[in-house]
Amino acid sequence: MKKDMPTWVSLILVLAALVGGLSFIGVHVIQDLGTIKIVSVWPYVLLSLALLIALSFEFVNGFHDTANAVATVIYTHSLDPNIAVIWSGLCNLTGVLMSSGAVAFSVITLLPVELILRVSSGAGYSMVFALLIAAILWNLGTWWLGLPASSLHTMVGSIIGVGVANQIMSSFSGTSGVDWTQASKVFQVLLISPVIGFVGAALLFLLSKWTIRYPALYEAPKDNTPPPWPIRLLLIFTCSGVSFSHGSNDGQKGMGLIMLILIGTVPTAYALNHAVTPRDMQDFVAASDKAVSII
Repeated sequence: MKKDMPTWVSLILVLAALVGGLSFIGVHVIQDLGTIKIVSVWPYVLLSLALLIALSFEFVNGFHDTANAVATVIYTHSLDPNIAVIWSGLCNLTGVLMSSGAVAFSVITLLPVELILRVSSGAGYSMVFALLIAAILWNLGTWWLGLPASSLHTMVGSIIGVGVANQIMSSFSGTSGVDWTQASKVFQVLLISPVIGFVGAALLFLLSKWTIRYPALYEAPKDNTPPPWPIRLLLIFTCSGVSFSHGSNDGQKGMGLIMLILIGTVPTAYALNHAVTPRDMQDFVAASDKAVSII
């Protein structure tokens, strides 16, 4: 019988990754804000609080959705639980780093335009705090009860709830509510994806039984004995793929909100292109003046 990794080893690895990630974020944010002069201390306080809540959502989202990827390798004893979780986390991180950002922008477009433009105001921070805290509480509740709820559905619901509440409070102005055109596209994907997953998995299972004559592939695990090495490798491969896909897709939800918080709170540090030289600025001003004179 194989010996499992001690819990304290995995705990040290998780804490090291957490401290390293937070330190990396802190150092780079401090460097970005080094050239920015803000008179009041409150923007820094609100920025730190917003980022802390956003990162807390990502943390909860991580241990909430990890079971989707590691359940098979743990149930079949293909990997030790501690190793499986750490490996899944690394694959998630790889997925986030290699993502295009398209999902993050899609999440942002669901938010009310009025609040996006005023994200650094009281209403903007209230929006961010409300949707993130609501999503965190729901994720924690479903995790505690052992319910396999989707964090993506939770985030979309929180965003729409904020948009509807803001529209009611803003006398139904055109920019205060949810972009229902974009929301309908998201709803379609959320409704269609389980159907596609169900049909695809069923067809793949039937095709495998018809073409792959390997009885061990269709047998349940026996005691604590891992499956034969080909099946074990296949399970580890699928676990890695699911984790990577989760990072490149669901991992972008928090990335989009963090991007919104940074750009809205400190636009001079994150919304301006600092690669533009003074000569480029002069050319831009001259071109603008010329355009104005023609008009």
